[in-house]
Amino acid sequence: MSRAASWAAIWKSAKQSDDRAPEARTFMIIVINGPLGIGKSTLSEALSERIDRCAMLDGDSLVAVNPLPADPVEHLHRGILLLLRHHRRFGYRHFVINHLWENAAELEDLRCRLARLDDRILCFRMTLDPESNLARIDRRASVRAIDELDYDKETFHREYAVLSGAVGSELGEPWDAAAPPEQLADALLREIRHRYPSGGVQVG
Repeated sequence: MSRAASWAAIWKSAKQSDDRAPEARTFMIIVINGPLGIGKSTLSEALSERIDRCAMLDGDSLVAVNPLPADPVEHLHRGILLLLRHHRRFGYRHFVINHLWENAAELEDLRCRLARLDDRILCFRMTLDPESNLARIDRRASVRAIDELDYDKETFHREYAVLSGAVGSELGEPWDAAAPPEQLADALLREIRHRYPSGGVQVG
């Protein structure tokens, strides 16, 4: 079987599975949105380390392809669904997904796709004042092998402008990201347990 045919078979099998069967349902899907350098990946890692049977998906890694796909959002969302189904077959029940979603239509598309797996989806938009966010980008650049500081700062300003114009929770519920990652993760978990006291989230 060719590689293309093999992946086609895997995708067909995944689509035909009973995603919402009681024995296979996820318990919680947490989506983290925010601009470059704010700490999405670090927070997601801290959350996944605290939640038992949890898998983390980093959106930037999923779209780090060359050349870029014709529709990066479609490519990302299909990849997320495929990986969630894959992880769930190995017993993982909770998922933390981080990326930048720039408009309500993109995030709603993700919500609709994730609802095939579980309707308990929480989306948070990390917020931080620009000066503090830029300081984090500076610290990150100081330990990176490739100097992309100017590009990162330019990207941040564009993304910040988009996200700061969000109305209400259309791009995720605002969540202050000023605290250290461990404290942010603990606070988010307390909020999740408050909303879903029997949601199945267990500390690992």
